[in-house]
Amino acid sequence: MADKHHEVKSATENASDYQKESQNRSGGSPGGEWYEVTFSIPWIVKKVDSGQDAINIAVSEVGKRITPAKNPIREIDISVQKIRCADCETSTDALLMVSKTGLVGLLLTMEAKGTTYEEAITVAKREIGPKLPEIPLTAVRDQSKA
Repeated sequence: MADKHHEVKSATENASDYQKESQNRSGGSPGGEWYEVTFSIPWIVKKVDSGQDAINIAVSEVGKRITPAKNPIREIDISVQKIRCADCETSTDALLMVSKTGLVGLLLTMEAKGTTYEEAITVAKREIGPKLPEIPLTAVRDQSKA
């Protein structure tokens, strides 16, 4: 029978390994800048009587699922997307109502930490994605925050 060697690490070494692993999962270095990342998401609300009810429920449901994480995400804002008419230049909420079912277009704006904007998007998707399974997260704006 082969001799098995067990490596025993101190608590400090284990903590250091955990920190390195966390940095790799979060997209790299613990530093970086805060970037404003905005995602466009669709949200379906069933059995509603009005468009305003659909909007209120959509914002509430997403808000319950997304709570600001510690680090590397902060200050999450949920708002309703606007659709602008090319002819008359007026805008309206991104909402479609059919048979008491509403499709609401929402914007999730947050600050995510990364060394680049692209890394911040990846970090934000990694943090938000599991809280919104099967919901596409489409980045729609590139703005750096200091």
